[in-house]
Amino acid sequence: MAREVEFQDDDVVVTSRNPLKGTLLLITDDDDEVELQLDKETAEALMIALAAFLMQEEGGDMPRLSA
Repeated sequence: MAREVEFQDDDVVVTSRNPLKGTLLLITDDDDEVELQLDKETAEALMIALAAFLMQEEGGDMPRLSA
């Protein structure tokens, strides 16, 4: 079953540097926590998908992609 979650502007918690692994906390409408597990390949794929999403905006300025 799909659940809607929200990104709360938290940082990725690095759990390992070699190999690179971490977690990103997401919150549901019921205030339940969901941890998104990341590794280097997953993080790279997520960045590509998010950049493609941001490029869908029409009008206005280009999205700011800096941290």
